[in-house]
Amino acid sequence: MSSAAREIVPGSLFQGKYRVEHVLGEGGMGVVVAATHVTLGQKVAIKFLRGAGAMKSEVIERFVREARAAARIQGRHVAKVIDVGADDRGLPYMVMEWLEGKNLHERMLERGGHMAPGEY
Repeated sequence: MSSAAREIVPGSLFQGKYRVEHVLGEGGMGVVVAATHVTLGQKVAIKFLRGAGAMKSEVIERFVREARAAARIQGRHVAKVIDVGADDRGLPYMVMEWLEGKNLHERMLERGGHMAPGEY
């Protein structure tokens, strides 16, 4: 885990307003955590870039394009992007609405590995 990702630990305060609860998932390029906006009491998901690529301009540009594209998508199965920015070290992050539910893998396991088209 990168030094930046290590600082995103449960109980820590991010950007002075989001209390980190736990890690939701990790990949090669980033980590997503569950957090709560401390003033609003609103639960959110925050995606962080990490690793050596996180500071490369082309990676940051791609991350910002992803945030813009996601902000334009409207649908009940797509998390709305609430905010995007960089922390005081310049590491990009994206704040998204919290969606309750199961991921595709969990849904597939419930159905014995198969889902009909249009089933969700």
